[in-house]
Amino acid sequence: MTPRGSAHGGRPSVSDQSGGRLPSPRVHQMVSPPTALALVVACAIVSLPTAEVSTPAFADRFADSVGINVHLHYTNTPYNDFELVRTRLAELAVRHVRDGLIATAWQPYYDRHNALGAMGIKGMFIAAAGQSDEALRSYPSRMSSSFEAYEAPNEYDISGVAAWTSGLRQSLVQLHAIKTQSNLSSFPVYGPSLTSPAAYDALGDVSAFFDAANLHNYMQGRYPGTPGWGDGGYGSIDWNIALARRYAPGKPIVTTETGYWDDPGVPESVPAAVVGRYMPRLLLEQFRKGVSRTYIYELIDDPTGGVAARSGYGLLRANGSQKPAFRAVANLLRVFSDRGSEVTPRSFTYSLDGGDGNVRQTAFQKRDGTMLLAVWVEASGFDLATRQPVAVPSQTVRISAPPELPLSRSYRWVEDGTVLEDTTGAGQVNVSVTINDALTVLQFGSPRRAVTRSVQNLQIVN
Repeated sequence: MTPRGSAHGGRPSVSDQSGGRLPSPRVHQMVSPPTALALVVACAIVSLPTAEVSTPAFADRFADSVGINVHLHYTNTPYNDFELVRTRLAELAVRHVRDGLIATAWQPYYDRHNALGAMGIKGMFIAAAGQSDEALRSYPSRMSSSFEAYEAPNEYDISGVAAWTSGLRQSLVQLHAIKTQSNLSSFPVYGPSLTSPAAYDALGDVSAFFDAANLHNYMQGRYPGTPGWGDGGYGSIDWNIALARRYAPGKPIVTTETGYWDDPGVPESVPAAVVGRYMPRLLLEQFRKGVSRTYIYELIDDPTGGVAARSGYGLLRANGSQKPAFRAVANLLRVFSDRGSEVTPRSFTYSLDGGDGNVRQTAFQKRDGTMLLAVWVEASGFDLATRQPVAVPSQTVRISAPPELPLSRSYRWVEDGTVLEDTTGAGQVNVSVTINDALTVLQFGSPRRAVTRSVQNLQIVN
């Protein structure tokens, strides 16, 4: 069983100039009334289970784990409007982009990536099979403000080359040799992306040649926490991680392509409003399962619709306007961003009671000592068979925090991707929270310095 579009199944694609492959894409506008967040201060002692002791991840480590695909060499698409690209990337607050390692004479390609690098947005570049040593060696200096990593050839198992395994191994040997040069040794090499279990088995263990395994794991319109849609959990995040371990046991794992498409002309599309709820959860699910970086596919829609194009994948429409997923991710990164050196981690002893097995929770720490607890209901919000939205019932959970870390505020993602900030229950350690399939983040503890701007003031409005 090989569903179209999974990182494990070949989706309709067109070649890009880097030798990589590009996916395809369906938009069905779904508008439902925003569900109010209920934060109820527990007036009596709440009966709670044994406390959970968590050593949270640093919040900024999560913010730094998010990247996005761009195509600055596609001059006949909206990517040629660099002012739009630069402005939107700054609004998105993402720090990493993925593009092609193209030995082009078109100087603006290098200039534009270096301009992004000067803004703190660094680039990983996809090598093509058969590229010259000189092209590979010179790229970090050509992209001197941007370059941060090499990526091995993209989905080469569906390149049409009969002897693809030997060609890909040659590319990996070449990249590994390039990296041994002293002036290039600091740049990691990401492994090749593949499209099927058979391809992983055919290539075998090649982990000696790169620093991190590489996945293209699209959800095929399913919700991020899907248990899969075939034998052995086929298609789930866990299933994909197990695939990566076939060719790179023990290596860190990155995802260089994942996401959703909302073009209704392509099967397994999801309405833009549903993508807006899924995308923050997808990034959190990936992170909590150990994927060290996740690159969303992609920034801007291709203006050409249909199966053969990339329309519908973007966080932005082809005219540059924002979809709910753009605002949802931008607000997610702003809530979690906390640049600076990491401090000694603290344990966070809390308990969460109530809800069913679909309730997810992940704790994070900021450098000022405050804790963030992300909670949501991980369930499907759209039925692919009937093409109808699914109403996910709200659930109430009871959270107890330690006395020194009372609730200070909550952030709730709503239908259009904006975030509502609330201080109901601030100062309390026992609270009841009504959650649904849109993300809620609770902040515990007060920062040492006053918060002067709310997330609502940081919202990006079309």
